[in-house]
Amino acid sequence: MSRERKIADERSNCVLCPDFLLLAGAAHANTATPAPAKLASNSFNAPARVTDTRFDAAAHVERGYNLLRQGKHDQAVKMFDKVIADSERQFAGDMRPRLCRSDGQDAAGAIVVDKALCEAHFGKGFALIDLGRGDLAENELRKASQMAPANAHFTNEYAELFKSRRDWQQSYDLFAKAWAVVDKTTGGADTKVAARALRGMGFTKAAMGQFDAAKGFYEQSLQYDPGSAIARAELGNIARRTAIGS
Repeated sequence: MSRERKIADERSNCVLCPDFLLLAGAAHANTATPAPAKLASNSFNAPARVTDTRFDAAAHVERGYNLLRQGKHDQAVKMFDKVIADSERQFAGDMRPRLCRSDGQDAAGAIVVDKALCEAHFGKGFALIDLGRGDLAENELRKASQMAPANAHFTNEYAELFKSRRDWQQSYDLFAKAWAVVDKTTGGADTKVAARALRGMGFTKAAMGQFDAAKGFYEQSLQYDPGSAIARAELGNIARRTAIGS
């Protein structure tokens, strides 16, 4: 199997799986559209007139991800752009860096923004990659990872972009960043994300000829994802390449 195919397989194995589309590894789960309020059965009062017309960024992000699930990437980009444009209108002229709400980081010196904005940049970047526009996707994925520095899933996807370009060191550095911030509890909610960061570190180390380090990362990844066929296949490849001295 070619190295390019392995790169694609890793991305499809971990990013396009259903858990990804649950809004970036459940990072967006708390912003799902709430269920309609129950009507009081004994009340005969006319319903109050709805006057709140504020832009619902979370709902737009949800629609964008739904469009991605349907393979409608162009429409998804437009939906995410609406969220980005709304934020730009709110903070026009303010040059402070943005930091997504609920990220868990110190917001000193930054504008705290709705986490839906980070999701919008990430979703747009993901859609652009599938549209073959990695050149445009890079800016979106960078913004998402910068505004949500504790989101290892965003950083993993950003690292995959450089892996596809064979920029091994840059890719490794980003996977290592994802590993540094991910919850390392085995059996926890982020086990797949942690395993993916480790596999990425292993892949890039192997590509740079550092097979011992690569082996260690792949073996460690199996602690988080024991059923990973990719990790086991790569360990076999490393063993063969080490045996023949290449």
